[in-house]
Amino acid sequence: MNLSASSHDQRARSRLLYLGFAFPPGFQALHPGVNPAGHAFETQMLTALRPRLEIRSVGLLPFAVREAPRDADLASGVPHEILLEDRAPEIYFRWRSIRLLKQQYLRWVAAGWEPGLVLVYNLSPVYNHFVRWLRRQPKRPALVLLLLDSSQLGEPMPPLKRLRYRFKPLVVPDEAMIAEFDACIGLGRESERYFAPRGVPFLWMPGACTPERAPRPATETPIAGEPLCFGYFGALAPHAGVMDLVRVLLAEPLSARLEVCGYGKLSAALGRLADGNPRLRFHGLLPAASDVLRLARTWDVLVNPRPAVAGASNTFPSKLFEYALCGRAILSTRLSGADTVLGDAGYFFDERDFDRSLAAMLMQLAATPRAELHERGQRIRERITQEYSWQKQASRMASFLAAVNTSSRAGGSFRGS
Repeated sequence: MNLSASSHDQRARSRLLYLGFAFPPGFQALHPGVNPAGHAFETQMLTALRPRLEIRSVGLLPFAVREAPRDADLASGVPHEILLEDRAPEIYFRWRSIRLLKQQYLRWVAAGWEPGLVLVYNLSPVYNHFVRWLRRQPKRPALVLLLLDSSQLGEPMPPLKRLRYRFKPLVVPDEAMIAEFDACIGLGRESERYFAPRGVPFLWMPGACTPERAPRPATETPIAGEPLCFGYFGALAPHAGVMDLVRVLLAEPLSARLEVCGYGKLSAALGRLADGNPRLRFHGLLPAASDVLRLARTWDVLVNPRPAVAGASNTFPSKLFEYALCGRAILSTRLSGADTVLGDAGYFFDERDFDRSLAAMLMQLAATPRAELHERGQRIRERITQEYSWQKQASRMASFLAAVNTSSRAGGSFRGS
C-alpha cells in the first residue's frame, strides 16, 4: 500500500469547503437587524463542526466588505477565508463574487488543498452557479445541500413566473437546483420527500442549541399573583405568525398579557398596538441575544405561532431551541417536527385550525398553575440540552458527511456529470 497516498486521501476526505452567509467576527454588532437567526445558527454549527473536519469557509455578505473591527470577539462570527458580496447592483456583484470564488477554489486545489465535500447553505444565485460549475469539472468533491428553508419547493409555480426565471441571469428554480446535489441535510423533516425518490441521501437535522448559553435560574422572576405572561421573541414578519398571535390573544377575554421582542417589518405596527393596549408590551430589538434569553426567563409561556404558509414545512423554527434554553413552557404548532423535538412536555395547537385552536390553548394555559407550566419548561430544557446540543448534532452531521464522502469515493473521486 502507498502510505503517503493513503494519508493524502484521508486528509482530502476530511476537508470540507463551507459556503454560507454568517458574518465575520464583529460584523453582527454593526448590523444587528440583518440575518440574526441564520448568523447564530451558522456560527454555532461551524464551531461544533471544526474539531471534526478540516473546514475552509466562504462568506457571502449583503453589504460592502471592509476591515473587521479590531476589538471583535472571535466567537461572535465566522473567520472566513474569503468574503464575497451580494448587494446592489446585484448582477455586477454576483458575477464578481462567482469569479472570485472560482479563482480561489482553483488556487486552493493548485496548492494541494482539495476538499472532499462542499456544504452549501441554502439555494442562492452565487452559490448555485458555483455548484453547477463544480459539477462540470473533471474531478470534483461531493456536493451537499444544507437546506434551511425554501418557499418554492412543494409549491406550484405559475407558468409566467417559470418563464421569467428562464430569462433572469443566475436564477434557477429551487426544484431544478436540488438535482445538482449529491446529498442533503434538511431542517424540515418533510423535505426528504424531494430527495428520497431519486435515492439521494438525506439527514433530518432541525438545528440545535449551545447549552452553555442558557440563562442562570436566578434570573427567573415571574411575580407571584400577577396575571400569566405569554412571550414571543424572534422575527417580526408575517411568516412567523407574531401578528396572528397578537390578534388572537387580544381578542380573548384573558387577564394574561403578551410581551414581544425582536426585529422586522412589523416593528412599527406592534409598537403602535402596544401603545394602545396594556395587555401588550413591545420591547423592540434588544442589544444582545443574552438579554433576550434573560427577559424570556421572566415570562411564563413562550409561543411559537408559526402558521402553515408556503414553504413552512421546508424549515424549522430555530427559536424553539432558544426558547428551550429559557426553561419555560412552550406552546407551538407541530410544523416541521416541532412536536418530535419538544416531546411530551410541549404544548401544541393545530396550525390547520389556527385561530380557534390557538385561542383554546391560550385559555387553557392561562388557567394552568404556574408550577405545572414551569415544570414542563424544565423538562423541555433538559431534553433539548441533552438530545439537541450542537455537539451531538455536529457529530451526527460529521458521520453523515463521512458516509456521503465514502460512498462518493467508492469507485474513485466524483467525475463531472
